[in-house]
Amino acid sequence: MRTQKKGIFVTGTGTGVGKTLISGAIVRALVNKGYDCGVMKPIESGCDVGKRGLQPRDALYLQQAAKLQDEIELINPCRFQAPVAPYAAVLQGEPDVSWPLIEDCHRQLSERHEAILIEGAGGLMVPIRADKDMSELAHLFGFPVLLVAQSGLGTINHVLLSLEYGKMRGLSFLGIVLNQSTEQKDSSEASNIKIIREKTDLPVMSFPYIKSKNDDATVISESAALLEGHPLMGVILTLLSLRSSG
Repeated sequence: MRTQKKGIFVTGTGTGVGKTLISGAIVRALVNKGYDCGVMKPIESGCDVGKRGLQPRDALYLQQAAKLQDEIELINPCRFQAPVAPYAAVLQGEPDVSWPLIEDCHRQLSERHEAILIEGAGGLMVPIRADKDMSELAHLFGFPVLLVAQSGLGTINHVLLSLEYGKMRGLSFLGIVLNQSTEQKDSSEASNIKIIREKTDLPVMSFPYIKSKNDDATVISESAALLEGHPLMGVILTLLSLRSSG
């Protein structure tokens, strides 16, 4: 499936680096400017069990950030209870990922919105099925990729390896966000940004720690405000060529 719709695919150098935080910030910043952007988290692991079945926290966060009424079943068609890679969850007895279902949900969302932000799960090499990994999901949509990484020690290697693998799989990258996921700053952060810029020639944004971690509404608002006016948002707006309704 190659779509002519506009969109962005957000991936990370691993789990817990801040993909959902950054994805929510981007889509809320777009909404604040009057742009129409849908969201999708095709696959989510580690879902809580609720009265209505598995509850995909990341997908619900994106739905809230985008201020959408789209059904959560479209935003997140494939979910797992086990907090492991999708293929690992399947090996533990959970249902396999349905590629046709993901494609159909994306088609429906694309018909409703001018653009789509899609968030992957984990990093690009995370196995989805025995024969597929997350890079193939990114390739399925054909959107430019935004790479999110932690900002501290070790991130240079993680970023460069992720970029190298993604390019080998035919993906194009629009930029990198180095997210400070803990309150304590790492002494390597300034040099990390400088070196990654030199090595990649991509826009690199340093994203500061957000303190209001327990209040999703506050986190969404604060993180979106940090993005507005940043050169990375200019890259995203140029890429999407969206028309403001405001």
